[in-house]
Amino acid sequence: MIADISQLMEAEKSKQITVSTLLQLLPAKERLRDELKLERSRFSKEQKQREAQGRTEDLTEDEFFDLPIECQQEISLHSLSAVIIHPAGRGNRIFNPDLIKPVWRE
Repeated sequence: MIADISQLMEAEKSKQITVSTLLQLLPAKERLRDELKLERSRFSKEQKQREAQGRTEDLTEDEFFDLPIECQQEISLHSLSAVIIHPAGRGNRIFNPDLIKPVWRE
């Protein structure tokens, strides 16, 4: 698709087609290119989710941390149903990780 767009641009530069013809043909090609990019990203995301679902049950903690960060994120997102953050109180507050409670999927 990118090659088609490049060919149209080159054809206009070499005066094989007019600018008005280019402007008529280009939007459809660009729309198709964007749809294909979106479809590719959705497919990639779904594939990562499927891989993450299949791996979670047998992983040790060391194996989990050896995975690429993208896989760790997918596994975490699939395994959590919510995260509860309790109030820290008033005044000068510092970060307290004990106030963060994950809710795991059953």
